[in-house]
Parts: sequence; C-alpha cells; structure tokens
Amino acid sequence: MSRAVRPAAASVLLIPLGGCGYDDTPQAMRVIDGETGRLLYARTLIEAADAVAAGTPPDAKSIAAIEDAYEMSRAAYVEILRCEDDGVCRRSSLAAVCADADRLVAARRVLAPYSDLLAVHESLAGGLPFDADRLRAAVAKARSDGEVSPFEQDLLLLAGAGAAFQELREATPAGGQDAERRREQRAIDAFRQRCAAG
Repeated sequence: MSRAVRPAAASVLLIPLGGCGYDDTPQAMRVIDGETGRLLYARTLIEAADAVAAGTPPDAKSIAAIEDAYEMSRAAYVEILRCEDDGVCRRSSLAAVCADADRLVAARRVLAPYSDLLAVHESLAGGLPFDADRLRAAVAKARSDGEVSPFEQDLLLLAGAGAAFQELREATPAGGQDAERRREQRAIDAFRQRCAAG
C-alpha cells in the first residue's frame, strides 16, 4: 500500500485541525508531527469523511488511501503516547491534539462502512481494557453532576478492582508485552481515553 497519501488539491478541510500551543515541552510534538505527517494524514481522513457526508462514497483507490492514512495516523499516536509516558509531552500542552484525535475518530466512524480496517478499529474502540486511565474518566463522568449515587459507587468499586487486576497482569513480562501490542493497535483511542481522564 502506498504511503504517499495526499489530499486532493481542490479539497477544503471543513473542520480545522489544531496545532500545539508549543512551549518548552511540546517541541517534541513538533518533531512527532514532522516525522509522522500526523496532520496531513488526519486531513486525508477528514476530507474523505466530508466527501461521504456530501454524498460521494470512496472508490477502491480512495479506500486504499484512507486505510493507509489511518495506519499512519495510528503510528503517530503511538509516538504521542510514548512521548507522554517519557514525561516529555505534558497533558497541559496536548489539548489541541486531543481535539484532533476526536475529529479523527469522528471521521473513522463515517468511513468505517467503506473500510474493513476502519470497521475493525471502530469495533475495537468499544472494547478497551478498563485500566487506570479509563477508571479516572469514569470517576470524572460520575462526579460531573456533583454527586455519586450508591449505584455509581458500586460500579466504580468494581471498575477499580478490574483496573487493579489489569495493572497486576501488565506487571508480568508476557502481560506487559500483550498490553503494549494492544495499546499500539488502539493508540488513537487510548490517547483519547487519556484526554477524557484529564
């Protein structure tokens, strides 16, 4: 599959992609964006989704380009997750990248009916393991109305136990390797999950 994916010259990006508020830390994001073409590939997907919304479904050649752009986008978010894990990329500097990931997933939903690859990723997005990031997102959502009901407390208790088990499993060599492979496959959604967790 060719990696030279370029959006059509006449295409107009209707949803603007954010850049980073580059401070001392997000210089790393400038490097990641330059090396991975993150914004270029996201534009390819968003413009294809815009075309579908306008009534023009992708042909076979376009689907190949869409799938290649999605794989390249996923690889970019693997690098972003690593950058954050290394403590170089800070959460406070990634708000625009979180918004870009939301747009990318919205485009994936529109394009999934035309691409087996995107359909699989869309399906996987509903089955993320309940790890510590997802638990934090669930707690934040439960508290968003100012109170946590007894039912929500029970759910969060069960979720906390599940997240603890997941962390213990990932502490083993085999579990850690499996977790890393899963995270790489779901990098865009894993990053969005972190954004939701705050």
